Amino acid sequence: MKKNKKRKPGKPRSKRPDKSLQIRYDYHLPVFLQKVCDCLVTKNDGIYVDGTLGGGGHAFEILKRLDSGGLIFAFDKDPEAINHCKLKFCSELSASPPRIKLVNECYSKAFGIEEIKGKVDGFLLDLGVSSRQLDSDSIGLSYRIDSNLDMRFTPEGRTAEEFLHAAKEEELEQVLRKYGEEPFSGKIARRIVERRRAAPVKTTFQLRMIVEETVPPHLAFKSLSRVFQALRIAVNAELEVLENTLTNIIPVMAPGGRIVVLSYHSLEDRIVKNVFRENRLKKSGDNAGRPGLKIITPKPLTPSLEEISQNPRARSAKLRVAERVSPTS
Repeated sequence: MKKNKKRKPGKPRSKRPDKSLQIRYDYHLPVFLQKVCDCLVTKNDGIYVDGTLGGGGHAFEILKRLDSGGLIFAFDKDPEAINHCKLKFCSELSASPPRIKLVNECYSKAFGIEEIKGKVDGFLLDLGVSSRQLDSDSIGLSYRIDSNLDMRFTPEGRTAEEFLHAAKEEELEQVLRKYGEEPFSGKIARRIVERRRAAPVKTTFQLRMIVEETVPPHLAFKSLSRVFQALRIAVNAELEVLENTLTNIIPVMAPGGRIVVLSYHSLEDRIVKNVFRENRLKKSGDNAGRPGLKIITPKPLTPSLEEISQNPRARSAKLRVAERVSPTS
């Protein structure tokens, strides 16, 4: 007879999400919608950058808070997101002048726009992938959907399939360990190399089968999440782009401008935290004459149980905010 596992005293039972509370959405349900915009929008006639437009949820709320003098530069590498938002914001885009500009580029391009240097009042990044991308059967981001192993956010660059075919076992192991923090990275990398000798690993379900055959069954889903995350990050160079952008966007910010970042796993959050700390303006120094940051959230904000019930994909979200301040005299 199977014994029930005893709970520690005072530890509540974990509850399954109540699906009746979950909000329906047409593209992507933004996390921390009101809180993000409260932190970001400090001037109703300011210039704002939404670096991760997605379905336009955050941008739509920002627009509601801007008057005719406000402007949003909205970036997304995904052409589908841009096309979706062309329809979503069609009336705004046809206004003269429009308060939103859609840019089909990576958010890293934002700090190179000459006309906004030193004038940005808010810079928003909602990292990770949108619900639409996760649910797509075309680019292979989810192990739950059988698809080609692409994982790219743009048509350029090497696909996940090409990476798995060409990488040495040591490189595979390093990627799975570094970007996925996967404890079975060595075994999974070895199994991938063994399998590809017979036939290329082309689909999400083929990769899923390799992982499920390699790790203990009760750990399979966690390993699958970590492996798919690691490959997506590697294919798109996500962490390098994030660190470079956060460092270079600071001089582009106006004094008092806010940098607001939503991250969904520890690797992203660690980069945001470190960049904020490294550029924090110290009371005793002047950052060598460079603009610095005041950290608004010493600890990241996390979603409430109510928000997680409405949007389960919010459960791992962390919100950090910093404000650009001038060097001390």
